[in-house]
Amino acid sequence: MCERIPADCLPEPSGDLRPEVRPDAASHESPDAAWVIPQADVWPLDRRMVLAGMGSLLLTACAPARRSRSRTSAAGAARPPSRPRRPAPPAYRVLRRTAWGAEALKPNHDPMDQVTRVTLHHTAEVAGMGTRTDAELVKGIQNFHRNTRGWADIGYHWIIGLDGNVYEGRALHVQGAHAGGGNNKHNLGISVIGDFTNGLPASKQLRTTALFLEASLRHYKVPTSELRGHRDFKATECPGSALYAWLESFKRSRAS
Repeated sequence: MCERIPADCLPEPSGDLRPEVRPDAASHESPDAAWVIPQADVWPLDRRMVLAGMGSLLLTACAPARRSRSRTSAAGAARPPSRPRRPAPPAYRVLRRTAWGAEALKPNHDPMDQVTRVTLHHTAEVAGMGTRTDAELVKGIQNFHRNTRGWADIGYHWIIGLDGNVYEGRALHVQGAHAGGGNNKHNLGISVIGDFTNGLPASKQLRTTALFLEASLRHYKVPTSELRGHRDFKATECPGSALYAWLESFKRSRAS
């Protein structure tokens, strides 16, 4: 649901404005966890390795030429084994429910055995967006959905934070509460924290949104035509005019 989340739904402040994500906060606790973190091909070069490499090149260029005492060509000389490539760090982190302190799922829910469509939302205004951590904002949204509205859990399956990380929401085997009634069936709900009526998310958050949508569509084999904005189902501003226009552009780029 895209509406103002009141301040009294937020937890007590942690005192840390934008904490670093700990490595153990992104553990893969479900079979569906691995696909949501795109990996690059290689690690970026360490700065010391770059400087060392430049120094070696300079020394080689300045050293006087020496006559070879062997007729064996340089090409035939043994080469040291190359260092194995390692995968790059993830483009974003996925924080499981335990990382942001989620409350347990209540029994008043329906199962979801497959995903055939994906819907993008924005959260609209969440009280404390400028001063609270994303984990606190997500917990506040869950509190509003679960304890004020009486739903089984937070309405979305995934929430993209202001920090560019992805927060696990409602379990993937449970039908969401984000698109209204029957529109929730087989519908993966992804929400971006913020109000994007007049402007787009910051670059890090928008980049994660694009990567995560692409990963979701590929993983579930959902066609581009089944990627929707909340306003495609009902009369609402969600996901905001600016983000909806971006979504349409994203869909056109996939179709071309």
